[in-house]
Amino acid sequence: MIQNKPSIALTILALAGILAQPLQAGIATPSALFTIELKTGNNFISTPFARSEEDTGTISSQSNTVLTIASLTGTTYNANEFKLTAGAEPYILEILDGPWIGYTTTIQSNTATTITLPAGSPTDLQGCKYAIRMDWTVESLFGAAASSPLTGTAWSDGDIDSADEIRLMTDTGSLGPVYLKATIDGAQKWINTAEQDVSKTRLPFGKGIFVKAKSDKTITLSGIVRGSRTRIDIVGGKKINLLANPVPFAVKLQDCGLELARGSADSNADNLRLWNGTAWISYWRNVSGLWRVGSGSGTDASAVVIPAGAGFLVKRNANRGDLKGENALKFAAFTVAP
Repeated sequence: MIQNKPSIALTILALAGILAQPLQAGIATPSALFTIELKTGNNFISTPFARSEEDTGTISSQSNTVLTIASLTGTTYNANEFKLTAGAEPYILEILDGPWIGYTTTIQSNTATTITLPAGSPTDLQGCKYAIRMDWTVESLFGAAASSPLTGTAWSDGDIDSADEIRLMTDTGSLGPVYLKATIDGAQKWINTAEQDVSKTRLPFGKGIFVKAKSDKTITLSGIVRGSRTRIDIVGGKKINLLANPVPFAVKLQDCGLELARGSADSNADNLRLWNGTAWISYWRNVSGLWRVGSGSGTDASAVVIPAGAGFLVKRNANRGDLKGENALKFAAFTVAP
């Protein structure tokens, strides 16, 4: 069993009752918050909530990646108000029903009644319900630099090592650039090591986040409890994927819905890895689809949980490719882990 799991304190209006029920697609439950205790050293955390919906509607028709939409609230959108723009809040579109339920993507551009998605997006979304919401950023998740509990540095002294580090995993399976809090010209700011502003840098929902803390501390996360499964793109070829438990409760492996490729042993199956505070523990599915832990044929791990607020790793076997788009992994937790 996993040791040293993140310490979670849930505070929500009737949250326990809500989460005891199966999740329903497209139903946003009340706002929630909980705290995560960061320990000195390496921490792997998640974004278990979404940000509030800006609008919802139905996709009336689709031509390639251009969606003609009908807002359920009758809202007329301003031109390019949802366009992904550097230095601005990032917006995403989420599909709430149909075969692509749980799919999220950034928005390339929009008009009053159309939304253009990036190249490679699904082309069979007509009739689906959608939501537009802001995605997480460094500032929206960890708070304004001046008030965030994360430890910063006096940048003028050239001291980077004393600050807490925030990092994502890149598409190549390696840790990305460092984001940190620094005091510059008397003001606390979120920057990267090139001293560029990263306050609006996107921290995608569904992706895990690496935080290297210089001391023990507590952070509070809040947002909307989503009511649909989450699609997660995976890079193959033994590359590392840092993912998030996207719901605010612990989920048993047998309930998570992640269809990792099976194998006769840990060496030829895809691996899911959980952090125990000092090391990663690998789990895998045997040819019958049962979760196992350990080498060889392993032992039963069906009741092992992915903790609330936790990030975890997925690593495909060397000869297996990406899982993206229609083949993306689907995290579908329908019951609360005890």
